[in-house]
Amino acid sequence: MLDIQPGDFLCVTGQEYPVRSAASWTMPNAESFGFLGFATLTATTKRNPAMTSGKRGDPEVKLVNLHCTPLDPVDPDVRMRMGLDTPNELLQTCVADSYGFVMLILEDLKR
Repeated sequence: MLDIQPGDFLCVTGQEYPVRSAASWTMPNAESFGFLGFATLTATTKRNPAMTSGKRGDPEVKLVNLHCTPLDPVDPDVRMRMGLDTPNELLQTCVADSYGFVMLILEDLKR
């Protein structure tokens, strides 16, 4: 199963999106031809390294060549239900490997 957690960054089309929520489902052969037809983007994840001497380094690449679905806006009901209070736009995508799916809620910081 993919190791993606809140606090990681999903890098898609040259932009980094902080992961606000990650939910996983186990399903053998999730990265099937059916899913790959929808997963038109390639992504990478980054994770902040552990703190040393009270400082945290730059995020390091964790996972590469992930197939993900296009980034779609999160429905306002889902946003309220999850209690994600942010002035930024929230996006959702799905990533899969041969063990299952990970549904991600991302924050678009519009830098």
